[in-house]
Amino acid sequence: MGNAVYKKTVLPSGLRVVTEELPGVRSIAIGIWVNVGSRDERPEENGISHFVEHMAFKGTRKRTAARIAHELESVGGSLNAFTSREQTCYYARILDRHLDRAMDVLADILRNSRFDPQELEKEKNVIIEEIKDIEDSPGDWVHDLFAEKIWKDHPLGRPIIGRKEKIKSFDRPKVLSYLSSKYLAEQVVVAASGNVSHAKLVALAKSKLNFPSANGVSPLSRTAPSEAGERGATSKDTSQAHICLGFPSDSFKAKERYASLVLNTILGGGMSSRLFQKVREEKALAYSIYSYHDFYEDAGIMGFYLATSPEQAAPATELVLDELARIKKEKLPRREFESAKEQLKGNLVLGLESTSSRMNRLGRNEIFLGEYVSMKQALSAIEAVKPTQVVEKANRLFSEKQLSAAFLGSFGPEILDKINWGKI
Repeated sequence: MGNAVYKKTVLPSGLRVVTEELPGVRSIAIGIWVNVGSRDERPEENGISHFVEHMAFKGTRKRTAARIAHELESVGGSLNAFTSREQTCYYARILDRHLDRAMDVLADILRNSRFDPQELEKEKNVIIEEIKDIEDSPGDWVHDLFAEKIWKDHPLGRPIIGRKEKIKSFDRPKVLSYLSSKYLAEQVVVAASGNVSHAKLVALAKSKLNFPSANGVSPLSRTAPSEAGERGATSKDTSQAHICLGFPSDSFKAKERYASLVLNTILGGGMSSRLFQKVREEKALAYSIYSYHDFYEDAGIMGFYLATSPEQAAPATELVLDELARIKKEKLPRREFESAKEQLKGNLVLGLESTSSRMNRLGRNEIFLGEYVSMKQALSAIEAVKPTQVVEKANRLFSEKQLSAAFLGSFGPEILDKINWGKI
């Protein structure tokens, strides 16, 4: 897949089409990205972006829900969607000869969905059950609790799926109003990777994706969150304690984000990472432990997750804090640093052997940066990171003041008093 050919076209409506042609494959991954997510909802609308995504599959003026599901599966393809805090993406993976069919289905669910009132009521119940499922999965729920702590009253802190009382309030007029104000041509990116003809995809987008124009006025009013950490504990009868710690970090647009990625890899990016080796292998205080980085338009998170027994929650957390303090003070061993960069580069290259991964990367780069970032550019950016930049990044990010935490388990708020947060 090394001979990728990138092309971009902006239609008169403002809708963008970006493709990465890979002649050596037989498949195409295509996504219609809408630059709107849960952070763009008013408080009373929380969850409506995710709700709209669900409803898009419940029937159009010419297809039933069953036919939507059958249309691409019957030719070996797949159709799905996801909602994040900043984007909603409707995507398909098909053989190259079925591009017309895929675009017809995607355009149909996006532009011709019926939003039948009876289906709306049924889907509200489905999503409420999905919320219950998350609440019964503490390893998932703690991440929503953590978002509330780190972002507080900012829209980024609200759950993507919404809350039960808000979901119950949704009706057809609210859904249609949200669509008409947010699903606008300038907010849409059609991204495709694989054996795809750019000219053909542009023609299909022109003929099928008749989104209204924003007329030069952005429908989004995003403001950057403030940087102030909160810590809290939620009591739930679980056999394990689930813990998320983290700090505000770089946005997707920040050039220094590659240093954050190397730092993340060293600390918790796999079985060879410092936290895995110290907390699990050496001290046996946790089964699951890892770090992660979430990038947003104007913010980011460097986060740490661990699951351990309730009685070990405090010592395990302090062990994580010890490792964060250590990386701020000590010079990085050359071998460990180079290994982390090789791990990052290897993960990138392996991921780009998938047309779906390439399509996701293509869409996100266009939405966040407005440009194409080749594999060569990304690998060069990783290689350019210096050990001193990683240590400087750790010192800038890791402070007690900026540290947020969410604890979920069979304990109360007193667990927070058992931890020496000043270690960081």
